[in-house]
This record gives sequence, structure tokens and C-alpha cells, in this order.
Amino acid sequence: METITSQEMMVIDTNCEYYGLSRLQLMENAGKGVAEEIAKRFNPCKVAIFAGLGNNGGDAFVAARHLKGFNVEIYLMGSAKDIRTDIALRNFKILKECGFKIFEVRDSTMLKDIDADVVVDGMLGTGVRGKLRQPYAKAVEIINNSDATVFAVDVPTGLNPDTGEYEDAVRADYTITFHKAKPGLLKAKEIVGELIVKDIGIPKEIEMLTGPGDVKITYKRFEAGHKGNHGRILIVGGGEYTGAPALAALASYYTGADIVTLVVPESIYSIVASFSPNLIVRKVSGDAITLKHLNEIAEIAKRHHVAVIGMGVGRNEEFKEFVAEFLKDVDKAVLDADGLISDIPEDVECILTPHAGEFKKVFGLDANLENTKKVAEKMGATILLKGRVDIITDGNRVKINKSGNAGMTVGGTGDVLAGIAGAFLALNDPFRSACASVFVNGRAGDLCLDHFGYNYTAYDLIKMIPRAIKEALEF
Repeated sequence: METITSQEMMVIDTNCEYYGLSRLQLMENAGKGVAEEIAKRFNPCKVAIFAGLGNNGGDAFVAARHLKGFNVEIYLMGSAKDIRTDIALRNFKILKECGFKIFEVRDSTMLKDIDADVVVDGMLGTGVRGKLRQPYAKAVEIINNSDATVFAVDVPTGLNPDTGEYEDAVRADYTITFHKAKPGLLKAKEIVGELIVKDIGIPKEIEMLTGPGDVKITYKRFEAGHKGNHGRILIVGGGEYTGAPALAALASYYTGADIVTLVVPESIYSIVASFSPNLIVRKVSGDAITLKHLNEIAEIAKRHHVAVIGMGVGRNEEFKEFVAEFLKDVDKAVLDADGLISDIPEDVECILTPHAGEFKKVFGLDANLENTKKVAEKMGATILLKGRVDIITDGNRVKINKSGNAGMTVGGTGDVLAGIAGAFLALNDPFRSACASVFVNGRAGDLCLDHFGYNYTAYDLIKMIPRAIKEALEF
């Protein structure tokens, strides 16, 4: 059975809303699905619905409305004023207007044994972790001691949907989950009962699209953090070109990295250092980075979480050899432009960002989805294939990105993308980082288009990165 983690489901839920399939529609489909499964098994009878204050409770409110002819009572686990989402509150208000029997359970003393044929557990969904607090713990006890047939909405309250772990949890006869099964549901059959997966109308095409949900789970900011906690990024590049590594470095900063260090040949050091006072620039001897600099740069890399490699190198026959050896000394890397190679060490978490021409040149294959998946799987890396529609794959998972516009053909936007990817990779896995970075890069481009028209530069793009991230986090 195909599974999906609670985090992945949150991404899809957010992205559905972004692309026009509203959470309200999904809630309606989910709640109706629960009611359908109950009606298949029971003639109209007495139903007790235990509903939480979030969207799991919202699904249960919808189910109540669709249980036509049933005698439905709703136990709200708290006060109506504390219902947390607009869509759950909207469905709750419909029940109030229709005169449903609703009891607000503000503490555990208000809970008594129930007399019902069916119990619906819509209290806590995929977000639950650890020991249950009151009045939920008492409600679980009452449900488990009843003689009613229990239907859990999405996940039995108290069960970790990803791991199958629990302390106290509702013991369901049926668990009705949505879209795909969560992995923990397959590990706790004694809690889950019969597992039913309901289609709630999410097209596969939307599931594959990047969107603000990818950014929400990838961007991190720690209230108690200090300098360096949000990423130390090393940019290794430059030689024939001076601007490319600087653009990548600034993009990392604008994405949220705390420390960004550039290593460039001394021949361009003064030019690169002059671009911005934010840049920390280190130089190595000569006018090109070669194998003779390996130990020196590897020592610098030890103080960084991610190395972003390859921007602006130009003609340098030894650079690919340098990259192959240098990767043995890093844990995470983003390879772009002249840093792209066809073989990487197994223990390096890596994102490669070729465009179609580079993919063909490095891997000897046409740049299409099938070949990109094949190469990513063979390399054990994530490939972000840049194009009019971007492809992101780790050989198993695949997403596509449609953000961005024709103005992004301007030079330097690929360098910006590499810098964004490096910042996200500092605190995340490669696939998630690639999905978030390419969406942010494209969305920043769309914001530039709105502001400037098609005639903007890579530096303009960088300035829009914080707005693109903020917009995604607030969606």
C-alpha cells in the first residue's frame, strides 16, 4: 500500500490551496467520505462524534452533516471560540445554525460514559505526538470502554501517524484515512482496526507540483538560535567570471543563511570582495582553483555545513578533478555549472543543478524525466534539471516546478538558484531543499516580472527572495 508521511501530506494540502483546490473542498470530501463509510455499515442509529479544535474536528463536523437520518451528538473538545482554523469554524457554525446537539467539553469532569451505537473519533489528527493531555486522555478512556463501533478520522487520536508509536490511543474498529495511508497506520493494526483509504479528489498532477508547502517545511528559524545555527555556507568558484560566485553567496544570505564564505582565486579577490560588505571572501593563489588548493579549501570547509561549487569557473581543465577529490571532505554539497561531475561519494548529500545542455554533456544522455530519474538513482543524489519546467528527482520521488518566467533567461539566475539551494540544504535533506529552492527562485522571478516587467537582472532576483519566502510561509 502506498504511504505518505504527515509532513508530505501537509505540503500537498498547502499546495492544493495554492493551485486552487481549496482546503475547504478537501475537508468537505473527507467528511463526506467518513459519513459514507458509516452509512455503508449502519442503518440510522445514535452517533457520538468527538471533535477536536483543528481540521480533524472540521472533518468530523462535515461528517455529522452528511449522516442524514442518524441521531448525532457532537462533543467538542474545548470551547467553540478556540477552534483553530477558519474552515473548521465555518463547518462548526453550519452545525450550530442547523440545531445539532453540541456539548462543549472544557475539562475532563464534563465527560461521562456514552450511550451510542457508533463513535466518531475526530479529536486529534496527524499532529499528535507524545502523551495526551486532558480532556483528550479522558475521552480516549471513555471511547475505549464503550460498546460502540469506533470510526477514527484520518488517524486514531494518540497514534503517531508516521511511526505507529502511542501511549494512550483510541482503539478504532475502522480508521478512515485520506489520499494515501500514513506509514504508522500500517504498524499499529491493534489501534487502527480496518484501514480504509478515501480519495478526496487530489490530482496526481498537483501532488507533483512544488509550491509554498515545500517552503513551509524547509525554511527554519530558531527563536533561541545564534550565529551559524541557520547555516554556514561555503561558495567555491570564480576564475574566468567574477560575478557568479558573489551572486550565489548573496542568494544564500537572502535565503536565511547566517554565514557565507567565498573561496576564489586571488586574481579576482579584490573585485569579488568589493561587491558587498556582507561577503566574507577568502583567496587562494593564482588565477584558478586547482588540486594544489585542495587541502587549504578542505580545511575551510570543515567550518561550514554546505559547499556550493562551480559558479563562474570557466575554462579550467583541472577543476572537475578538484571537485571529485574535494567532495571526499564535505558532508553536503550543491554542484552547479563547472562543478557538475558524474560520480560523487556515497556519503555526500548532494544536489546537482544542470540545465539540459549540461546534463547531456556530463551524463551523455538526453535531458528528460526518465533519464534524470535514472541518473539520480545511480548517483544517489538529487538532480534539479533546470528548464522551462524544472524537474526535481532523487531517483525515487519526482516533483516539477512551474514557477518562473522568460525573464529568467538573463545571466546569473542559475547562480542564484545554487545559492538558495545551499542555504536550504544546510538544515534539510537534498530533495526537499531542491523543491523549496527552485520554487522560491521562480517565485522571486515572478515577483520581479510584476515589478519590472521582463527586463530584470539576477541581482534584482536576489532582492525578491525574502518576499518570496515570506509569501510562502504566510500562505
